[in-house]
Amino acid sequence: MFLQKKFRPAVITWNRLEGRPRREDFDRSLRAEVRDALWMLCRQWQFGEFRGEDAGSALLAKVQLDTTRLNRYAAKTDPAVAYDDTVPLETQVECEPIPRDLRTRIQMGRHWLAILKQQGLQAHYGLYIQEYAFKEPADDEQRAQLESDARAHQLFRAVQHRIADGEQLMNAVAGGQHDQFVDDSSMTGDEKTRARLAAVEYQTWFTRLYHAPQAEEVTAWAPSYLEYQFNCAASIDSATEEQVVLAAEQYHHGNLDWYAFDIDPQNRLKDAQGATTPASHYRSENPVTFIPNAIEFSGMPNRRWWEFEDRKTDLGSLRAGTTDLPLLMLAEFGLIYGNDWSVLPYDLEVGSLSDVRGIVMTDVFGIRTFIRPTTETINTDPRHWCMYNLSKNDQNSQPDTRIFLAPAIAKLQEGRPIERVLLARDEMANMVWGVEDIVPGTIGSGTRGYEAANDLQRFFARDQSGEPPPDDITTEAKIRYKLGTTVPENWIPFIAVRQPGSNREIRLQRAAMPRLGTADLVTPRGKLLRHGLDQVAPKPYFIHEEEIPKAGAVVSRSYQRTRWWDGRIYTWLGRRKRVGRGEASSSLEFDQIHVKNTSSN
Repeated sequence: MFLQKKFRPAVITWNRLEGRPRREDFDRSLRAEVRDALWMLCRQWQFGEFRGEDAGSALLAKVQLDTTRLNRYAAKTDPAVAYDDTVPLETQVECEPIPRDLRTRIQMGRHWLAILKQQGLQAHYGLYIQEYAFKEPADDEQRAQLESDARAHQLFRAVQHRIADGEQLMNAVAGGQHDQFVDDSSMTGDEKTRARLAAVEYQTWFTRLYHAPQAEEVTAWAPSYLEYQFNCAASIDSATEEQVVLAAEQYHHGNLDWYAFDIDPQNRLKDAQGATTPASHYRSENPVTFIPNAIEFSGMPNRRWWEFEDRKTDLGSLRAGTTDLPLLMLAEFGLIYGNDWSVLPYDLEVGSLSDVRGIVMTDVFGIRTFIRPTTETINTDPRHWCMYNLSKNDQNSQPDTRIFLAPAIAKLQEGRPIERVLLARDEMANMVWGVEDIVPGTIGSGTRGYEAANDLQRFFARDQSGEPPPDDITTEAKIRYKLGTTVPENWIPFIAVRQPGSNREIRLQRAAMPRLGTADLVTPRGKLLRHGLDQVAPKPYFIHEEEIPKAGAVVSRSYQRTRWWDGRIYTWLGRRKRVGRGEASSSLEFDQIHVKNTSSN
């Protein structure tokens, strides 16, 4: 103990160790001689030197491709139209009509004033305010939504008789009523001409600001599947116009790439009536010679024996048990076969479908080897997994070895959802609920569904005096019978019904809950669940039962924005489907008897 207390370190300084050359030449030092023979044997084993492959390193590679590009697009089963590569494919698939909410209508009205100022017609803006004024909603429920939303009601009163309604003006310009209004106005001949030019510029501005389909029914969204479904085609024979149809039947995640497509060999897209037949882009490329580049990954063995690997991936620290066969296979692949892979850079056009006719590899010994696809060299099982290969709808056929470079968006800006629906199963009530978590507000931004439902329910529950009714009636009865409980108005029920022609399979049909205090039924406020309600003859809405798993699903609508390869900016409204949050409980009960508590303290 005494010695430990008195112990002091003897070395209190540090010096840098440097080699002291004893000769003027460095020939021996540059030889990198290795004194440890065991280390040399380990390095030889690591590089696979003990496995006599009689193979040389790749020196040159010659590649030849046949390429074509997409020239047709069809939403679901609609006729095909010419594919326009100046528009991102995601934009063309996902876009839907832009809702004309209060904020958008005000924005359009203010921009019309800016256009009139450019044309020197700002003095006639009062005529447009008088002709296209903000009017009270004609529908009772729309009027109730406006009155129940304090912010929307204040904004509506603030702009009324001060700004022209941009939606009415746009509809008048598209329908030709604006030209008649200009002819009947007090403008001079030159001013009428400038007003018509302003209307054309007004339409162009809105089309450039938002990308929307020409008709509302032209959309790739499949409501019964809660996914986008569309087809693309590329011609592979300019003489016979033979097509390769790429079908995307389960696109819903917002990231469109090669794995979203399948080859449909039995399908052929038919052009729309009166449409111009798209030109074929099929051509055979000239052979290109490359110097192969070795593929590298972190921690892989270096090619030179006297260099040490980085420690980003320490393969030597793997701890594999007797049952960790995949881990052992991964370690063997990284240590033994890690330097056997090469990459050949080849530039392809966006939206191209390429067929590799052949790759000839020349090694350092001058031996040429024809590289075949893995589907031809490993096995003939059609279920064989292949990277970047397109599957076929026919499960018994071989995977397609062609490479599809999808015209996908590199970067995307996504706004806050203006609508979000939670689809969840309720096992106690034996139904599925579509909970409108976020609903499109009257102003335009998303509003919490529970708050909007409570405001609307309180608005309809008010009596003639404007006061809400009492919650309960006091009686002397000892028991009280309750016909049924209620759920918030943002809970939309989906009940199970039989599939047509089947006694066992079911599908989910949208139903409706009664609105207490009125004779009306509660209808969805958002567009996701209103499929078929806004038509002249309302139609039922069905969702396939397998689309709502036990975990549920979350479907949302939000604005998307991107910049395409030509520099143009596209803004559109798209939908996303994600995994849900689990089951839900609505506490919906019927025929309940409540016993009054008569005990006294």
